[in-house]
Amino acid sequence: MDPSFLFRSAKYVNLEAISLILSFMLVSKLMDVSGFFSKVSAWILSVEGRKRVFLILLASELVAAVLMNDTALFLLVPLVVTLHRMTGRDPSDMLVLVTIGANVGSALTPFGNPQNIIIWSHFHLPLDSILRVTIPFFALSTVLLILFSSILPDAGEKPARIVSIRLDPIPAVSAALLLTVNPVLASYGHYLVGVAVTVLSSLLVRREAIRGIDVPLLAIFVLLFMDFGQLSHILGSMGVVPPLEGVTALASSALLSQVISNVPATITLLNHTADWRSLLIGVNLRGTGLVVGSMANFITLRMADLKLDRFHRISVPYFLASMALFLLLAWIRVYP
Repeated sequence: MDPSFLFRSAKYVNLEAISLILSFMLVSKLMDVSGFFSKVSAWILSVEGRKRVFLILLASELVAAVLMNDTALFLLVPLVVTLHRMTGRDPSDMLVLVTIGANVGSALTPFGNPQNIIIWSHFHLPLDSILRVTIPFFALSTVLLILFSSILPDAGEKPARIVSIRLDPIPAVSAALLLTVNPVLASYGHYLVGVAVTVLSSLLVRREAIRGIDVPLLAIFVLLFMDFGQLSHILGSMGVVPPLEGVTALASSALLSQVISNVPATITLLNHTADWRSLLIGVNLRGTGLVVGSMANFITLRMADLKLDRFHRISVPYFLASMALFLLLAWIRVYP
């Protein structure tokens, strides 16, 4: 490796995005140690039939919207596997739908996934501006996901009896407050203040949350910025990638994500388009389709030992359907 690479590429690291990712990692750990997720899981297991399927999908979306898609999958994949083991059903299809749900849900908020954080911080977008784009995407994608969930047989099993789970209010309330404070501070450009407040709060409330920081993952994001920021600069200087907008930006970002994954695609295309709306939609279509489209997909495959062909049997048709829908909306200039 060129020894000067680290120095030349350091300027491409988006410290604002890294700060936000670190902040929400800590918020996720605080909510986890509070027992909040266990409480929600117990409630879902107390419901029977088709309602349980819808609740699990909704939970995967909402948890991902607040605490990122990988966190949602770490929590819900074991839940789905355990539930289906209890009922003697094959969990494969439900696991794929939950993974799609986590990817869809993470698109709802500017902090739901790394690519949203990167776009949010790079273009310095007001919170309401980004939500006006993500809410329709979330709503339409959820309707499509519910239609795809109809392939599952009706889960007619009875509700499970769950032992009462205690919610620790201090870390739960702290996490809720930090979820409010961080987006507000980020909207005013005070990213480092946000991460400082989050780290200090975590130390005061639950120190084990600090130990839950995924340092290797943070390092991966830093290297991704360096590698693909450099690549974007090279492509720009060579004139390989023309300025992208509208349908072209949406299709290019979605398809590139299928090849090199969503975060690298986002970093590569950031400086080749001013149409952040189409870029945002394109890289968020990515989580469905080929497994490489999102790193979160590998969590499901690894944790549940899910076969690749079983995953693609649902994820690829869903991607093609959602891609066709949003390309049509972009082509007729209805959305985004």
